[in-house]
Amino acid sequence: MGFSTIVNQIIILAILTLCGTIAYRLKILQDSAKNVIEKLVFYITLPLLIVTKLSSLDFTVEILRNGGIVIISTYLILFIQVLVGKISAKLLMLRKQQAVIHSLHSMMGNIVFLGFPLLDTLFPGGEAILYAALYQLVVNTVMWSYGVYHLNPNTKEKGLSNLKKLINPNTIALCIGLLMMILRIRFPQLLQVSLGGLGSTTLYLAMIYIGILLAQTKIREMIKSPSVYVLSFNKLFLLPVVFIFLFKFVFQVLNLEINAIAFSVLILESAMPCMVILVLLAKRYGGDDKLAMKNFFVSTIISLLSLPFVLYMLEIFGI
Repeated sequence: MGFSTIVNQIIILAILTLCGTIAYRLKILQDSAKNVIEKLVFYITLPLLIVTKLSSLDFTVEILRNGGIVIISTYLILFIQVLVGKISAKLLMLRKQQAVIHSLHSMMGNIVFLGFPLLDTLFPGGEAILYAALYQLVVNTVMWSYGVYHLNPNTKEKGLSNLKKLINPNTIALCIGLLMMILRIRFPQLLQVSLGGLGSTTLYLAMIYIGILLAQTKIREMIKSPSVYVLSFNKLFLLPVVFIFLFKFVFQVLNLEINAIAFSVLILESAMPCMVILVLLAKRYGGDDKLAMKNFFVSTIISLLSLPFVLYMLEIFGI
């Protein structure tokens, strides 16, 4: 994919986000619209996008191999990201609550509301969505165990009670889609067109949702924290480039074959701006939700520049 095409896709996402911001500012959309859109995406359109894309794929040994590599590599990415987050939090001398949010946001990106639509646009056909869903599954295992515990070490929701939250519409859709792909089960054309069409609206709804979130923030308060810019630089620029060269080296040394789509998904998902869901979790579990919101806002704005940069680096140095 040419670099100009990539930039155009980022601009499209920015325009859609701006539409959400303007609609909220003009009071066309109320605060309640945000909750409705979030439920629509999480419970309806995204699961349909996953299952219709995966069910249309042909199961191959290459996909199986790439999927396994993506899962293992994702855990390594998260480990490195949280390690860098802990180091930078210490260097910045952040208080404990702030340090927790800083380190968690270093590894938890907006892989659903921004990552999925972007990857589906850049790599249509479904394979990128498969690897993105596997990436999300790994992130969820970490978020509902390590993440929740560190947000509030005293919480009673530990272990299996948190891991039960892995059973959600998206993981169910992933399992159904994988099963249909392996067994070569296809939706009838009428269902594929209607359900697939509804799933494709995820891009537009997700960007409107992010636009509303950005419209609800007070810009002056968002841009005052130095730690936010350190986090954004590490997460959006530094680490994605490190991962490009690190994984190319590791895969060559271990003689592992991974195709360009799977490799791109790993790098791009690692380069997503801070996860919006962590803002809600911080508020629920007593974390610093104000800092979490600042991280989300600033990193999302900066990602309009960083994502084209990472995509350019992938074009030049990727597999």
